[in-house]
Amino acid sequence: MTNSSRNFLPVVLATLFAGTAMAQVPPPKPASPPPPRPVIVNQPPSSAGAQQWQRQVDRQQVQNQQNQNAVREQMRQGSLDRQRANTANPALLNQLDSADRSQQQLYRARQDDATRRIQAPPRPDPEAGRVQPAKPSSAGR
Repeated sequence: MTNSSRNFLPVVLATLFAGTAMAQVPPPKPASPPPPRPVIVNQPPSSAGAQQWQRQVDRQQVQNQQNQNAVREQMRQGSLDRQRANTANPALLNQLDSADRSQQQLYRARQDDATRRIQAPPRPDPEAGRVQPAKPSSAGR
């Protein structure tokens, strides 16, 4: 082998290996487009249907609020139980009991209010028949 063929052989082998390696790698796939977003069309339902739908929404919101109130009450009760366990002072225990009673009354009042809102008949929308006043303009100044 001559000196020039020794230099030529590694170049040819490297080119062959690179070509073989590139042939085995699949071409990259184009990125798939993101899935289309659903189009939500809010058609004005009939008056009775709209009232029923709004009533359901209101009922669900009140139920969610009742659940949140119940969780708050459980957390408060757990905190109060820990405070009672760590307190030996009778005056402080009386204060804790008094605060507990007032908090329980507040909790019951919230739950009763939420229940009344579920059971109350729907009120007419006061904004429905109201005409908005014209906005003042600066044309005459």
